[in-house]
Amino acid sequence: MTKRRRSGASKKQVEARFWGQPAGAEASEPGARPPAGIRPTPDPGALVRSLGPPPLAVDPAISERDLTAVYEEAVRFSTALAAANGLLASEDPDAADS
Repeated sequence: MTKRRRSGASKKQVEARFWGQPAGAEASEPGARPPAGIRPTPDPGALVRSLGPPPLAVDPAISERDLTAVYEEAVRFSTALAAANGLLASEDPDAADS
């Protein structure tokens, strides 16, 4: 039995819904919404702590420390990437309206 394939149009519609743009709208079009500013999290280790003690080693504190370090590095990298592309949210709340 063969699987049915979805048409290309429905794939584009799914992608448009995922990215929050109407189907066929490009980011440079006047009616398209600009992306919301990205605000880095002040506590990247919150995710690690919310999952409980990691069962990866004899001492869970070492695993938690290492996982927190990985998340902190990911936040630094993604913040730098967002800053390089001009996507960081402004610290000034009045500047977000302009």
